Amino acid sequence: MAPHKPDDYNAPKILARKELQYHLSKLQETNFSQRVRPRGLFNKDQDVYDINVDVKKPVKEVRPITMAEHDKPFYPSKPPKVGINKTLSVFPEYKENPLKFCTRKRPVEGEEEKPCFKKTHNFKSRPSPSIQTNVRNLKASFPSVFRK
Repeated sequence: MAPHKPDDYNAPKILARKELQYHLSKLQETNFSQRVRPRGLFNKDQDVYDINVDVKKPVKEVRPITMAEHDKPFYPSKPPKVGINKTLSVFPEYKENPLKFCTRKRPVEGEEEKPCFKKTHNFKSRPSPSIQTNVRNLKASFPSVFRK
């Protein structure tokens, strides 16, 4: 009886590598391109339509534009009332906002200055009754009362 040979656990990896090498050997050097490339025409347009390139087209005369004279200036029938397009120009004219200077108001002679700040209460803080009467807080505040 022949000694038992352990299974080769890398067999699937070796088989996949052989299949990949076989596949790569069958491929072309460059990928297949599906883009349609323009091939050009058999005959040039100049030959087909008998166009002479040397002959220049006559230049059209440009007449000067005369402005019409109106008795009233133009006014749109329904001008917008609010928004960016309130005017006929592309953007409305820029108007700078005036600066507002703050001045301190001083009391007139003979008048007393009013106090800047008035206290609303005399106590800095007072805990709410639910916290104040909590047994744990009472034990911490008055340990002699809760001694056994």
